[in-house]
Amino acid sequence: MSVADIRKNRYAILVCGILTMLMFGTIYAWSIFIPPLEAEFGWTRSQTSLVFSVAMIGLSFGMLSIGPLSKVLSLRTCFVASTSLIVAGLFSCQFITELWQLYLFYGVCCGLGSGMSYTVWTTNTLAWFGDKVGFASGVLVMGFGMGALVLGSLASALIYSPLGWRLAFVAIAALALVEALVAVSFIQEPPPHIAALKPKRDAVGVSLPGSRTVREPSFWLFCIWRSVVMGAGGAVIAEASVMMTGIGSSVAFATAAVGALGLGNGFGRPLGGILYDRIGQNRTLVVLPALALAVSVGMAAAYWFEVPWLFAPFLLVEGLLYGMYAAINTSYMRTTFGQRDLAMNTGISAVVLAPFNLVFPLVAAALFEWTGGYEAFFVIVPAFALLSLLCGALCKPANVRLQEKYGVAEPALAGAAVGETRERSADGVGQRADREAGVAHRA
Repeated sequence: MSVADIRKNRYAILVCGILTMLMFGTIYAWSIFIPPLEAEFGWTRSQTSLVFSVAMIGLSFGMLSIGPLSKVLSLRTCFVASTSLIVAGLFSCQFITELWQLYLFYGVCCGLGSGMSYTVWTTNTLAWFGDKVGFASGVLVMGFGMGALVLGSLASALIYSPLGWRLAFVAIAALALVEALVAVSFIQEPPPHIAALKPKRDAVGVSLPGSRTVREPSFWLFCIWRSVVMGAGGAVIAEASVMMTGIGSSVAFATAAVGALGLGNGFGRPLGGILYDRIGQNRTLVVLPALALAVSVGMAAAYWFEVPWLFAPFLLVEGLLYGMYAAINTSYMRTTFGQRDLAMNTGISAVVLAPFNLVFPLVAAALFEWTGGYEAFFVIVPAFALLSLLCGALCKPANVRLQEKYGVAEPALAGAAVGETRERSADGVGQRADREAGVAHRA
């Protein structure tokens, strides 16, 4: 396959990945199910919010699991396993009578399956897009964020129809199964000469394993940078529908607002990737938290003054920012720490996010039960945007130290021989010889 053929055919893989992410992104539509479940079973807001927290933790560990699994299983096999978990979880939700069943079927099964599928498709697709890492990762996971818009609207229509919430789960499970049967054939290894498509700037030229990545300050600064904002954003996603109805919105308008949030979450991902490619890593890490700070203040004001028509647009922008933060993860890990253990490194980053995904929705729900509203929650959110801004500013000098430590050379994806020398460098063996080999290669 020629380079021209690669450029042409890889977009079929990208489109299929978008559709798969769209299907499995239904996990973000959880708030649509909260009212009917609370009405039927009498569960509290803290209990139903914990379902989303469990699902987000499952998502993180599902993403992490693909790193070691992909060393012994093919990506296709991993995708089949992830699909089985999601379909089984959604289908089993129709039989729920106890709260623990909801945690298991929706939280654990759907969360794990979605995380596994996410990493399978990002790993597979980015291997074909070495020259457009930010764009490809952003467009690919756009579908994941838009699951709340497309499937959330479908779920809402089914829930409030004679079919009810139980058959809504069955319908979504059936759609997920059909889509996965089509998508599995598009998981393909790229040809060896894919290296001709050179990555753009910001690549450090090393390929660190997970054991070394976690020792770098830039890794932890980045994890905090994204986790505090995405944790707070996850709480808003989990409670968006009831937040809207709590300030006087109709159910129909609240559903539309949740759809707008999903729309923003979806389109924010390619926008984040494009921003990363256009203005570079360092500026992106400062621009996004600055925007998050402004949005958090505006959203707090709209909620405090109970203005649903103003709160809804802020949900859209919140979705955009959440999607942009999410999209940066894979791009940052690949350009900073290399392709070699991309699945493992992105998985570790996702696991770091997991406690924030657990705590923030629970804090929001607890404050709601304590005060009767979400005003107190929105007071503390801007502080986390400020923390993200600080970490983003500190990431630049941390990355400079990383480059000085390992040396800047051709990115690890730019050839097997170069990749091997970078791996030895990352393991701390023969660093001088590796750098000399890199210089000779560039010459």
